[in-house]
Amino acid sequence: MRNIILQHFDKFDNMRELDKKSQKNIQEYAVQVGADYSLVLGMPFRDHLTAPCQKVYMIDEEYDDYDNVLMLDIDMFVPKNMDKDIFDEVGVGLYNPIQQNLHTKLVRQNSFQGSMNAPYWGGAIYKMDRALRQKLRGGLGGNESWMNAYNKPYQWEDEGIFHTLAFKTGVKISDDQFLHPKWCYDNYLEYPQYAGMIHVRTKITPSGPKQEKIKNYQALVDKGIL
Repeated sequence: MRNIILQHFDKFDNMRELDKKSQKNIQEYAVQVGADYSLVLGMPFRDHLTAPCQKVYMIDEEYDDYDNVLMLDIDMFVPKNMDKDIFDEVGVGLYNPIQQNLHTKLVRQNSFQGSMNAPYWGGAIYKMDRALRQKLRGGLGGNESWMNAYNKPYQWEDEGIFHTLAFKTGVKISDDQFLHPKWCYDNYLEYPQYAGMIHVRTKITPSGPKQEKIKNYQALVDKGIL
């Protein structure tokens, strides 16, 4: 199997300390699992869309030689003791209560662009095999004005685009499309050392307060988790 891990950032010169640490961590994990790695820069998908929407570029034909493509946010980290290969895991992305609520809201507000019968995946991690990528790509082209509904910060963005592509191409929701939550485990939850991957957020605890992500990253380093 030939696999690749991607991360995206709009401008290399704008990368912050945390972004660079995530890139290094994920590059090392790619070596561990025998995958290629690439940092996707710029706005390669649709340059009029927001930066998160550019993650949809993972389904581009550029990657058709790969059996599986994994796209990760640039604040994702693999813990030191994690020896599992995510490419052996079942699922495409997350569908936790947050995603379930966003899914419901999208369908309620844009019923012509989605369905509760089509999958919805959280945007921090997507793992797609070649068949799914090519199927979703079939929903692109022609009048793409429907993407404008997702072209605002925190307004579904890449998650909305992937959902509508799944809806348009007839991909049906099923349990085997969802990754175990351990593969995108928020830093503020208990026992992050047992996570597959940790998503470093600004929160310190589930209910508050917040601080810079780099401080939460350093707390994980100090505990020997990263």
